[in-house]
Amino acid sequence: MSRARLPDLVAFAAYFVLAALLGRQTVLDGSEVALVWPAAGVAAAWFAVTGWRRWLVVDAVVLFVCSAGVNAATGADLGLAAGFAIGTVVQALVFGALLGHWCPGMWGFGDEPPPGVQSVRDLGLLASAAFLSAVAASLVGPTTILFLTDGTWDSLATWVLRNGLGILAIFPLSMLARNAVRARARAHSWLGRGGTVEAGLLAVVTALATWLVFWVNHDLPVPFLLVATCVWAGTRFTPWVSDVHAILVGGAATIATVLNEGPFTAVTDVSARELVFQSYLAVIVALNLTLSVARQELLLANHRLAQSRAESQEQATMLRTILDTMGDGVSVLDVDGRLVLRNRAAGQLVGDPQLDAGGRVPDRSAGFFYADGTPTSREEGLFAKALAGEKVEAVDVFVRNPAAPDGRMLEMTMRPLPETDPPLVVLVFHDVTADRRERDELASFAGVVAHDLLNPLTVVEGWSEALLEAAHAGTVVPPDQQVVQLDRILRAAQRMQHLISDLLAYTTARDLKIKPVRVDLGSVAADIARARVDAERVKGSATPAITVDPDLPSVLAEPVLLRQVIDNLVGNAVKYVAPDVTPQVRVTARQVADDGDRPMVLMEISDNGIGIPEDEQSRVFDTFHRAHADGGYRGTGLGLSIVKRIAERHGGTAWAGTNPTTGGTTMSVTFPAARVNGGPFPPPQEQ
Repeated sequence: MSRARLPDLVAFAAYFVLAALLGRQTVLDGSEVALVWPAAGVAAAWFAVTGWRRWLVVDAVVLFVCSAGVNAATGADLGLAAGFAIGTVVQALVFGALLGHWCPGMWGFGDEPPPGVQSVRDLGLLASAAFLSAVAASLVGPTTILFLTDGTWDSLATWVLRNGLGILAIFPLSMLARNAVRARARAHSWLGRGGTVEAGLLAVVTALATWLVFWVNHDLPVPFLLVATCVWAGTRFTPWVSDVHAILVGGAATIATVLNEGPFTAVTDVSARELVFQSYLAVIVALNLTLSVARQELLLANHRLAQSRAESQEQATMLRTILDTMGDGVSVLDVDGRLVLRNRAAGQLVGDPQLDAGGRVPDRSAGFFYADGTPTSREEGLFAKALAGEKVEAVDVFVRNPAAPDGRMLEMTMRPLPETDPPLVVLVFHDVTADRRERDELASFAGVVAHDLLNPLTVVEGWSEALLEAAHAGTVVPPDQQVVQLDRILRAAQRMQHLISDLLAYTTARDLKIKPVRVDLGSVAADIARARVDAERVKGSATPAITVDPDLPSVLAEPVLLRQVIDNLVGNAVKYVAPDVTPQVRVTARQVADDGDRPMVLMEISDNGIGIPEDEQSRVFDTFHRAHADGGYRGTGLGLSIVKRIAERHGGTAWAGTNPTTGGTTMSVTFPAARVNGGPFPPPQEQ
């Protein structure tokens, strides 16, 4: 036997002997059966710890010896003592078989006992196992009462009821005690809702009622008065307090009855008195345990419900937070078109529709249109398909309403929510306005690029074939004609080179990751001005006069892209002038505030060139648009679109206007202002 099992064996044997000795002291005159038998509960708890392990045989032998010895030592003859001992062992084994099948957690738990009986159902199964095992045991052991003594069937019934009550009263308390020792439960959790003061008051009232019922009163059958204290204990305290209360009340009633005190002494027949007394104890024990276990089960259910509600609320809050932080709009509509739920993004994307008297969203108020401009219909359109169970995936719809007066293209997905009554449909909106615009721009871009590259390639191919045919034919081409042909091939190749360079610059302006830093605008502009002057001198053209105002404010920008903007604008100012006119260019800048009062730097590049017609000024920033396509000025139509794209990526913008002084053009572009030496922004200048 292991060292861990030996203390349990010795302790349970000692508890059983003590409980049996106490029980044997309650034998009434003229009876062979003890009035109460707590040892039955100790035996059941003993075997429950061991379970169906090999040490159970040892436990059963020790239990038999202890039971027979106590009965023999307290006056029972050997045959009767052996019969009682056999009945005790059989009862414990049958109880274990039934309880292990019905409530596996209460049998064979070893060092991990459950915290008592957890539900009224388990209590009912425990009581059933206790009394059925007592009945089974009575067929083996206590029948010796009928054969070895003058006992009656009433005595046998009393034995069954007594042993069943012994298990019902002691077994739950044993589990609680072992769980408290193993789990080191704190004492303040044993009382429950009643508290220490109320527990003391319960003890005083119970003691007073017991004294009045069993020691003062001898004539009136009023033991039911103690039922009120049982209800009190069961509904206000834990099973700990309630079970102890039942045992103490039963113990006091037993002592009084053994001493011929109390109302049960009025029953003259000993067997009948024992049976009535056992019935009374059954009511006391069952009432205490049932109420306390039901209370504990209700509290546990309430706790789980509160926990479930808290978790549901937490989950709902989390889901709401997730919905409100989503960039896509989410709305839920019922079968009648009533708005059930929506997130913030949905309000920002589609606005707040005007609901009708029934709380529904009218078709027209939302301002939804198909891509071809046809208004959507809830009864016949996408919503009806979703209600019918179809999945509406990634359909483009156009929205124009007060929330989006300029219109907005949305990609909409609709799904029916499963297992909802009434049926619900979830709508997800994704803003694809920029994507669709970029897609259209790319389509136009690809077409123009193909056209603009094809023209010079055709020129190169045509003149190259002419030269090749002449070479194959041995024809002598005059040198001046060769020069013309080669010059045209060279110009076509240069046009392709310029176009490819501008395409690369356009891609850079769109895709380069911006890391804004403080840039000295005056230094960059002056450097570009010098480079442009030197380039024109090398080409033998008229030297442009480019003036950069002193003390230009610094900006926050990506240096490479800022230089590209200034170079494009200054280059256009130098290029687009009338023949025999010397370019006059001036670069100025000042700080201004945008619509959100954010400090910006407005840079203006004015020239004396040919100007831009007023109706063209808003279109010159479109990709491949050229205001002077027929004027003999070379270009790809990408320069100004690059300028505007770079400005917008920095949070600024660009526009064109007329220079009132010279009749030329003033190009304006804004960039974020930089702080002065890490301090505050300089104040906006007077315009």
